[in-house]
Amino acid sequence: NVERYGPYFSLWGVEKGKAVLNPAVQLSSNTNRVVTPAASLLQGGDTVLNLTSVHDLTVHKPFEPGLDVDLNFNTRRARSNNFFANLNPSLTPTLTLQLTQHLLKDLGRVSRGRFLRIARNNYSISQEDFVARVADIVTNVLNTYWDLVYSGEDIKVKETSRKLAALVLEQNRIQAEVGTMSSLDVVQAEAEVAARDEQLVMARFNRRLVEDQLKKLISSRQDPGLVAATIEPTSKPTPPPALPTDVSQAIQRALEVRPEVKRQRLDLDNKRIQVDYAKNQLRPTLDLVAAYSQNGLGGTRVIRDYSKGFIGAPIVSIEPGGFWDSLDSLFSRKYLGYTVGFSLRVPIGNDDARANSAQAQIDYRSAQERLRALQQRIALEVRQAYESLEMNRARIETAEVTVRYQERRLQGEQDKYSLGATTTRFILEAQRDLQDAQSRLLKAKIDLIKSRIAIDRAVGDTFTAHNIEVQDALRLFQ
Repeated sequence: NVERYGPYFSLWGVEKGKAVLNPAVQLSSNTNRVVTPAASLLQGGDTVLNLTSVHDLTVHKPFEPGLDVDLNFNTRRARSNNFFANLNPSLTPTLTLQLTQHLLKDLGRVSRGRFLRIARNNYSISQEDFVARVADIVTNVLNTYWDLVYSGEDIKVKETSRKLAALVLEQNRIQAEVGTMSSLDVVQAEAEVAARDEQLVMARFNRRLVEDQLKKLISSRQDPGLVAATIEPTSKPTPPPALPTDVSQAIQRALEVRPEVKRQRLDLDNKRIQVDYAKNQLRPTLDLVAAYSQNGLGGTRVIRDYSKGFIGAPIVSIEPGGFWDSLDSLFSRKYLGYTVGFSLRVPIGNDDARANSAQAQIDYRSAQERLRALQQRIALEVRQAYESLEMNRARIETAEVTVRYQERRLQGEQDKYSLGATTTRFILEAQRDLQDAQSRLLKAKIDLIKSRIAIDRAVGDTFTAHNIEVQDALRLFQ
């Protein structure tokens, strides 16, 4: 559950990577009132009052190829006591569309698109980390489960061995009572029973430890040891089937499907994106700028009679007007403007960009070396897992031979003991040797099963081998 939050966290990083292409809206408004003394009658009066309000709305939208689109609407309302003003108040709206295309530096998706590409790679990396962690947990659960199987079977072996020692003790006591055996043989048998009781106690204790560890792995309780249920394995330590592929094919598959390799390749792609961006930043800045504007004018028109004098001419009439008149003028397409130009900026030295480019290339080469080292480690891991499997198969064969030999030896010692041709020491030693041989055979079988689990983990087939779908867990946050 803890590891599942990694992809969830990185998923929001993808949303963050889209932010560079989000549009922005800027709104500004200000009012300015200025009273100035007039130095000349041509300024429109003895004292000039100007009251100006400016409202500006700009919508900015960047695009991934390096294009910036700005749509600006500006309106200016001016009121004055200047008797030369024909429009009072006057409204001057302007609508401007400006396109700025980067032609060298920041051209293409290498600049603005890198954020989203890296974020998506990081999300995939977090998914691969989650898959690798789940594979480790599943492998740990499987190994712990088979440790529990081993503990249970080992208890059976030790219980059988203890019964055999108890049988010898009972026979020795009977013979000591009739006077055909010394009390020393009884004491020796009692000591052996006590020693096997100790082994049995330790085996049962180890089983409880392994069971608690398995409960911890499969339970989310704060104290898994408080779970009252007892885990009883139903599987027997039977040898796994033969492998369908040889070691070379397994290595090739591991290099394709292992989450660690996928993660490193995604990280290498991130480093390559940074290299491309750093190279792009070495270029000079060359921008193509094109703008189109529409202009308008409106307001209350003041008509004066200048026949009786230019200064302080009387007002003849007033034609009302306002904001909507200025919009009619704006969209009449009579007052248009165009702008086309270039902007070039060449850095001298450009030390910062050159250093960033060199560091990005070093990071990329380091990531390549890490990928090669990882591939070598995985190939060695797969090869060692195959060799361990073969070694454990050979261990089983030799352990089975040893068990058969120790069984015949114990049977012979029991026959001799019944005839009085051997001592308590030799029959107890035969029992101990048989118990050790059976424990080694059991351990070899468990180790063989664990070797197959290790091969599945090394190749990347842990989920396939146990029909586990990890995507269902990842889909929780999608």
